[in-house]
Amino acid sequence: MDTAIGTENRAASSMVREWIRHAWGTALEFFHAPAKIKEFEYVDPLTNETVFLATGARYSVLHVGDKRFFFERTTGRFDGTCTSLQERVADGLELCD
Repeated sequence: MDTAIGTENRAASSMVREWIRHAWGTALEFFHAPAKIKEFEYVDPLTNETVFLATGARYSVLHVGDKRFFFERTTGRFDGTCTSLQERVADGLELCD
């Protein structure tokens, strides 16, 4: 019987923690607080495409394949995209020394 009580306490504790996390996330979203994200790298096993996030002093940059998506670090707002030099050459840009 003690095991059943312990299990119920853990379940209730887990529900309370989940509710607190949800409430905290809602408050942060309401005040438009930027998200705290860490750098990561993921390689899709099916397509072998690499997705990773790099953070700098001013921007967080999400790399998806050859594309880069820039987000302001302090606000989290999307700032733009970037194409690689290879794509520019392929689109007809002529390189000169």
